[in-house]
Amino acid sequence: MGGEPNRGPMMTRICWRLVDILSRMLDADERQVVRGDFAESGQSVARAIRDVSDLVVRRQIGLWTVWQPWLALLGIACLAGLPLSRIAFRLNVDLGQQLTAYYTYGVHFGTLLTPQQDMAWLLCLAIALLLWSWTCGFVLGSLSGRAVWLTWCVFYLMVLDSALVRFILSGNMILRDPQPLRLLMVATLPLNPATFLFSLSALWGAFMGVRRRVLPLRAAYVLASAITIFTILVTWMSGWYETAHEVWSSGAWHGVSWTMRLLPFVVVSWPITYLLATAKRRSTIDKEIT
Repeated sequence: MGGEPNRGPMMTRICWRLVDILSRMLDADERQVVRGDFAESGQSVARAIRDVSDLVVRRQIGLWTVWQPWLALLGIACLAGLPLSRIAFRLNVDLGQQLTAYYTYGVHFGTLLTPQQDMAWLLCLAIALLLWSWTCGFVLGSLSGRAVWLTWCVFYLMVLDSALVRFILSGNMILRDPQPLRLLMVATLPLNPATFLFSLSALWGAFMGVRRRVLPLRAAYVLASAITIFTILVTWMSGWYETAHEVWSSGAWHGVSWTMRLLPFVVVSWPITYLLATAKRRSTIDKEIT
């Protein structure tokens, strides 16, 4: 009973805090105007929430009248997100097999390759995943602007879940007695090494993309060179497993050609082309101004 008198003021403070959070989705100048209007008009908190929510929705819809957020959604979140999900899934499976075999039996998991080759593959794939994720995140943030909250969520869920969903739908993976809470955690949280690396790197890239929009030309060239090198290395190393399986099967398994192995890595690398183009254009404009 003693806490009842403070309940109203406390709820009012919480609601005005919600108004403040919603107003942060507006441009800085517009946000100051809206806050000033609320302070001068003295309108109720319910009316303030309705007005600012309506304004935020209209501004968010207006962001999609240009092509940049659509390219972020379709080109990064969907097109690049699909192969990136398979790459992260492959890294999780390969790393999980090696760690499980080592900690359970103290031996190297038999992949028909040497431990050194498996270690080199896992290391190169992890570094490549970091590079691809950061680049995709940067271009996503650069293209999306204030719509990044939506494009990022789609990209994040696409990378975390699309490979898992594909394996379930194809029958290659069967969920036995699934628990709803566990499924929700798996679908939304980075609970394994590869998805944690992706999440951390892509989120950092998106934050930098929203803030900077364009990389300096030299940094873009360095990043493009690193992505090219690791794309070639990962494609070449993935051929080790194809060759080993072909030898083990006495020629019954012919493996996957290098062009088909390269294709998903090229698709997930396309954002570096956009990043290079924008960096060169900015560099040209800066030279003309000076």
